[in-house]
Amino acid sequence: MQEKIEIGENETAGELHDKMKEVGAQLLLKTIKELSDGTLKERPQSTVHSPQPEDPLTVDRGPRTALKHAPKIFTDTCKIDFSKPVDEVHNLIRGLSPFPCAFTKMNGKTIKIFRSEKENETPSSKAGQWETDEKTFLKFACKDGYVHVKEIQMEGKKRIPIEEFLRGYRF
Repeated sequence: MQEKIEIGENETAGELHDKMKEVGAQLLLKTIKELSDGTLKERPQSTVHSPQPEDPLTVDRGPRTALKHAPKIFTDTCKIDFSKPVDEVHNLIRGLSPFPCAFTKMNGKTIKIFRSEKENETPSSKAGQWETDEKTFLKFACKDGYVHVKEIQMEGKKRIPIEEFLRGYRF
């Protein structure tokens, strides 16, 4: 049985969710079968991440140290700040896809970015400016690289691959 789930460099939260759903279902079936057969063996819980008071993901409650709850996601959380490092922007896009989705403005219109890839090359443009060949790529400059948009949704339109978007969008 698979105990670790690898997360790909460009994998989105939605894709990870689907992968975990499959692994969880398999584990549940295995557990139920072993329980009904009487072959289920107890074992101590893994200590891969047991809460520690000095850990930034924990709340120190003395002997009752517990993990913190994830923060709420607000609209401002989803707005892309291209002045940040390319890794941070790319991970924001991946972590918010498919819902609620990271967004930015382009020519006064809101666009949602569902999928991206990062390019670790010093940008020739200032952070937030975009570059395109109007056929195959659209990329936004970040603090230390570029984020290549792979799937996009213009306000009021459907979600599409970037090549399809560029064939129909007039700059």
